Amino acid sequence: MQLTLIIPGLTSGGAERVLVLLAQGFLQRGHTVTVITLSSKDTDFYSLPPTIERVALNLQQKSATLLHGIGNTIVRMIRLRQAVRETQPDIVISFMASMNIFAGLALFKTNYPLIGTEHCSPKMFPCGQSWEMFRRPTYRHLRRLVSVSQGVDDELTWLLKAKRTVIYNPFLPPQNFPDQIHYPNGVNPDKKWIMSMGRLIFEKRFDLMLTAFQKIADRYPDWQLLVLGEGELRDELENLREHLGLSEQVVFTGAISDPFPLLQHSKLFVLSSQTEGFPMSLGEALAFGLPAIATNCSSGIRELMRDGIDGIIVPNQDIAALTVAMDRLMSDEVERNRLASRAPEVLERFGLDKVLDQWEILIDEILKEQHVWSRGQ
Repeated sequence: MQLTLIIPGLTSGGAERVLVLLAQGFLQRGHTVTVITLSSKDTDFYSLPPTIERVALNLQQKSATLLHGIGNTIVRMIRLRQAVRETQPDIVISFMASMNIFAGLALFKTNYPLIGTEHCSPKMFPCGQSWEMFRRPTYRHLRRLVSVSQGVDDELTWLLKAKRTVIYNPFLPPQNFPDQIHYPNGVNPDKKWIMSMGRLIFEKRFDLMLTAFQKIADRYPDWQLLVLGEGELRDELENLREHLGLSEQVVFTGAISDPFPLLQHSKLFVLSSQTEGFPMSLGEALAFGLPAIATNCSSGIRELMRDGIDGIIVPNQDIAALTVAMDRLMSDEVERNRLASRAPEVLERFGLDKVLDQWEILIDEILKEQHVWSRGQ
């Protein structure tokens, strides 16, 4: 089966990570996989196996004027339509809301079955006014819309139930890494690490995490907080770190393509987001057997992590509650170990093979519908 996966780019992020895992999984199951991006390869953070065809359209240049932007958008749609047609796909899967809309317009009347994927709350992450006006009409023409959590799906009830389904993000069993690992600048291997990962953007609320950590940091001089990721707020967050007097205890490592050796050697994972869909960073931390603390920022958190069983869920944007939870686990190794012992069970619920099974069932359903539809023409 020819599967064509399309996404704006392969920069660091959860949806991009999901695409890579699914592409590798589909390939291992004998499917032919092509990945198309609007970006160039120069912006890639993730890499793909060489047996996956990679088509980089290099169409993300900024437009000087509104008229120029409209013209560029039309050109991008034509180029994407041509690129997809050249792959002769049995199924096209688009990743992220903006790409769902863009692909829905670009592939209109082509009869290629298009599955869109929704990775975060449409209310919290709208596509912008100009694109939002096309969301409903294009989504109604998708063969299916796959949401990564029930909470995300619940925000899309305006779309027919028959058009919607939930397939969770997949996670891989962790590998064992040698003790000799690369330590980013500022990271002290002799200290205990709290790990957090994500784009340095407002919605991740790393400012709340820093503020919570500062309230107890002087009681834990043998701990460091490592924040893995890059983003527009890095300078602002680094200034906040200095203002809070945490220059030695908080390290911004930047984006790291292979964070897993650091995860393996960490003692605790913390997610302080204001909103999430079904966070890859939290699931991968659990897969590595890390006890975790997460804000109750969506039902996706509660679907992924079990409060009191493999982690602690605290009220959203509640600095005091976040501080108490961090203090509790940093001070109690027995409690950390108890939560950690159950954390890898995330792989029983959301392992890659189980998720791939669900995708293949969905694809088979759509192809059967396509066959019936074609015979009726």
